[in-house]
Amino acid sequence: MKPALFLTTALLTAGTAQADVLGLTAEAGYFLPSADSSSIDGTSANLDGNNGAYFGIAFEHPLPVVPNIRFQSIDLSANSSSQKLDLSHQDYTLYYELLDGLLWIDLDVGLTVRKFSGSVRTSGHSRDISSVYPLGYASGYITIPGTRVSLGGELKAGGFDGATIADTTLKIKYQTPFLVGVEGGYRRANIDLDDKDVKSTFSGAFVGAFIDF
Repeated sequence: MKPALFLTTALLTAGTAQADVLGLTAEAGYFLPSADSSSIDGTSANLDGNNGAYFGIAFEHPLPVVPNIRFQSIDLSANSSSQKLDLSHQDYTLYYELLDGLLWIDLDVGLTVRKFSGSVRTSGHSRDISSVYPLGYASGYITIPGTRVSLGGELKAGGFDGATIADTTLKIKYQTPFLVGVEGGYRRANIDLDDKDVKSTFSGAFVGAFIDF
């Protein structure tokens, strides 16, 4: 067999062997952020970030062309004695796996629709800031050979109608031989909703657990 043909066959076989037939992943944990550069209605706001729970679930399949599905939700808020900014949201992501364990690398790209379900309270008055924005999505991880440890991160960025969002996650994961695992890392979310007159940067550590079928 010619070397080029052998290499092509080996890569295709490896890709097939590593591809998920059906996969289900669920995660949950806590985010411990600070809230910096915050402003409400054009006025600077000195807010303290609140610890918030997050959870997510992803479903993967072998069907060509049809994207995989991921849902995530997080409680994200900050407040002072007279103000509160609630930027809790849910992410609905459709994505494709470009690499699935080939050479220990996982790489996904897709599109996220972020739905904010929050509000703003100032001096006893509150208003709803629920809104929806499209974001690009990319996720990449590399597994350290010979271990069950993965390093990588995720990026969601984009916006619409004057809004700019850049949400970056750096993560380390360890999966036990029994499907469950632990995760932790750092997340920074720059959220500028110009159309809602609110802006804040949430950043800090998170820790959680996951199960991967």
